[in-house]
Amino acid sequence: MNGGAKGPSKDAKKFHRNLAKLLFLCKRGRPDIALPVHFLCTRVKNPTDLDDQKLSRVMGFMKSTLKQIRKISSEPFDQVQAYIDAAHAAHAAHEDGYGHSGGVIMVGGTAVECITRKQNCVARDSNEAESVKLLDMEWHHEWFKGQGYEMKAPLIFQDNTSPITLVTKGGGRMRNKTLRVKQAVILEGFKNGDYDFEYVPTENMVADIYTKALSGIKYYRFKRIIM
Repeated sequence: MNGGAKGPSKDAKKFHRNLAKLLFLCKRGRPDIALPVHFLCTRVKNPTDLDDQKLSRVMGFMKSTLKQIRKISSEPFDQVQAYIDAAHAAHAAHEDGYGHSGGVIMVGGTAVECITRKQNCVARDSNEAESVKLLDMEWHHEWFKGQGYEMKAPLIFQDNTSPITLVTKGGGRMRNKTLRVKQAVILEGFKNGDYDFEYVPTENMVADIYTKALSGIKYYRFKRIIM
């Protein structure tokens, strides 16, 4: 993710103010703009001319799509389904080498949470990067059970078979204690039937919209799902 030009923003306060408005909107009704808004939030302290241009493009997109609304499906709330994806070393340009996680938590055909965030540890490869956020859906399952819903075991979709094998069969060489513990927790839950995994091809991985910049047909197809 490129930080942009070196020239300072023409109006840093205006940049911050408009970005705060977009953050409010994307959290409540427009999750389709979460990735660019999240990135621009990392530029608030030292915005550049290029960041101004990026913000302007997002604002223009919002202006042209004012009538688009978020809908809640009438399908039964009986299972949490999570699309979890990661971009390995997406923040390498900032010299920390962190990856970027994306996720879409679906319940009854409705996206109840959309996740896009910088990972909090360095992953050695894409397998480790995709293992970091695999349990983001767990508390949603417990919450719906607490409301009295009869819930099936959560289903986690992945577009990489290696992390699925790694966390459901064990093995591999996790680089540090944090990742080894995550692997052990996921493996234990899988063996207990607390959740299941299913492979989906990359062209159907909805969480791609939150790990990399998409455009064209793929972006609008995923946008219809989360909206």
